[in-house]
Amino acid sequence: MPIVEFSNLNKHGNIRTRRFFQEKTNLSINPSGFGPFIGFKLFKYDYQGHTVPTIAKINGKTYLMPIWQEVIEGTTLNDINWLKPKIKTKEKQKNIIVKSPSSSSDKVYTTTFYPDSGKFYCDCPGRWRALDGKCKHIKALEKKLNK
Repeated sequence: MPIVEFSNLNKHGNIRTRRFFQEKTNLSINPSGFGPFIGFKLFKYDYQGHTVPTIAKINGKTYLMPIWQEVIEGTTLNDINWLKPKIKTKEKQKNIIVKSPSSSSDKVYTTTFYPDSGKFYCDCPGRWRALDGKCKHIKALEKKLNK
């Protein structure tokens, strides 16, 4: 049973809006006493939230839960327009890569900083030899980034 929103002008010329249930989809109203007719439309309550909306009847009143909005008696979940919030995603940051020549051989080591996790990685043997897991290349890159 759809909810219909009916608008008309009252005797002072102000717009008055009423909501009620209509058995059929076509509107048949005797407008006597309602004032000049403006229009009608099918109505749905808007609900924006992460949790699934529900209808609760408490002390003779009907509520849209979990926001405790009072609704017309007989409202069903079909009368609710659930506007699901968009999930915010972080824009992925580019990894910072630094090439460092070895001080004792002709090798070049690559040190990488992953900004999404805040972790460092270096492919030199000093990284796994160090007690804290930070070779001189990682420490130099940390110092450079903290400036």
